[in-house]
Amino acid sequence: MFCRITSNAVVDEDLFGRSLWGEYTRLIIAGTAACSALLWVLRFPIQPSGAAMVCANLLVLGVTCGNRLAGLWRLVVLSLFMAGLIVAFAAKQDPNIWWSPLVIFSPMVTLGALSVLIMQDGLVAMRRRAKTISLWQILLVIVLLTASIYMVMIPAIDALLEPWRERPSSFKVEQLSAFEILRVRTAKLAVFSYFAYLGACAGSFLNVVAKSTPLGERIAIRSSACPKCGSLIRRTDNLPIFGYVRLHGKCRDCKAVIPIRYFLVELTGLTIFGSLFLYELVTGAANVPGFQNYHHAGILWIILYTKWPVIGIYFFHCLLFSCILMLALMEQDHLRAPRWMVVLLPLVFAITVIASPTMLTVSLGDQTPFQLPMAFPAWLDRATTSATGGIIGWMIGHFAKSIRPRLRQSSSSLALAFVLIGVALGWQAVLSIALFWLAVMSILKSAGGPRVRPRWLTATTVLFVMLMLFHPAWKWFATHVSF
Repeated sequence: MFCRITSNAVVDEDLFGRSLWGEYTRLIIAGTAACSALLWVLRFPIQPSGAAMVCANLLVLGVTCGNRLAGLWRLVVLSLFMAGLIVAFAAKQDPNIWWSPLVIFSPMVTLGALSVLIMQDGLVAMRRRAKTISLWQILLVIVLLTASIYMVMIPAIDALLEPWRERPSSFKVEQLSAFEILRVRTAKLAVFSYFAYLGACAGSFLNVVAKSTPLGERIAIRSSACPKCGSLIRRTDNLPIFGYVRLHGKCRDCKAVIPIRYFLVELTGLTIFGSLFLYELVTGAANVPGFQNYHHAGILWIILYTKWPVIGIYFFHCLLFSCILMLALMEQDHLRAPRWMVVLLPLVFAITVIASPTMLTVSLGDQTPFQLPMAFPAWLDRATTSATGGIIGWMIGHFAKSIRPRLRQSSSSLALAFVLIGVALGWQAVLSIALFWLAVMSILKSAGGPRVRPRWLTATTVLFVMLMLFHPAWKWFATHVSF
């Protein structure tokens, strides 16, 4: 009865082909899916939700007729379609919709077929020995599946069905339910996580740039590899933060210890993008002096109803912070930025400030007794402010090279870092940051032993920390402190 009809050449993943009953099951599922898809195509003009049934049955037909992508990822696709089908018909008030128009072609039968295919792919995934499924992969699939259903599929299907719903003649404003509040907050958390993780990716890239660029090595046209054994790093292991934690700080192939600096720089990049997201982006650039604030702030009004000036300021300042961090990393390695970078970086920031009227909102005449003529063009005002800030930053960095937390410590990046701050933020900001930097450097030089002043704590590293601490209070200093 259960005689095999397949040879040894048949792929083991084809569970339907391992017995006669399996072939019969395949034929029944495929035939029912094909007829059901045709029937729901005909019913689509009078029942638009039948589009979900057509897609689900075509998927069932394709899976039963072929064996490609069998396993974990096909399991995810089938689960997503099954969840979408449930949501599409759950929105209907009529409970009989689950068993219409004919019992054998009803949504419940299609859900049953999807369940059988999901179980098949689950067994395939568990039986594979060549590629063991790890706990990380299972958790990742669960998270992606839940997030896709909750944040993408449900809203999309709800929006698709909205034109065919009955609309009440009057609306009553009601408070959000606990489920709706959870959904809104989850969406906000997802948006924040996306922006913050961009910072972790930027930190991972800065690690490579800071190490390779001064040595003249390529950074774009090459694959990531272990510096000890030369083995190429797998894509999943190359994910910032998660890859380091997953590998426990060691190379997968040679077990060489990965320097913790890579992990810390990725966390620093995440902190840069995440903190600027909280106090600058979603507040409508409330920390930027001279910027016209919006009446409404938050993720909804700034990001979803996109305010491009604020988005531009956010990424501009993220770029500035990232460049200062990169220069600090070079200085820690006793490396110098190449000449093209010394010229290109200030030029890029200056052109951006001059071209965009919202990047540098502090005028040259602010906090000074000098008043610019009324006919002075706005772009020329920004150019003059940026150039003045760059010159002042260069003077501070040039004459402060000898101020170091430790003897024989490199300060090769200090002047360029001050120049970038002056060009991007203006002369008032670079002077304020310089005063804080000088005060902290004086305290560090007078403090006790090497534990207080480790080797990685260079002058530019201290400047980066001062910039991080100053930026949230930039508007307050510009309002209350005058030079």
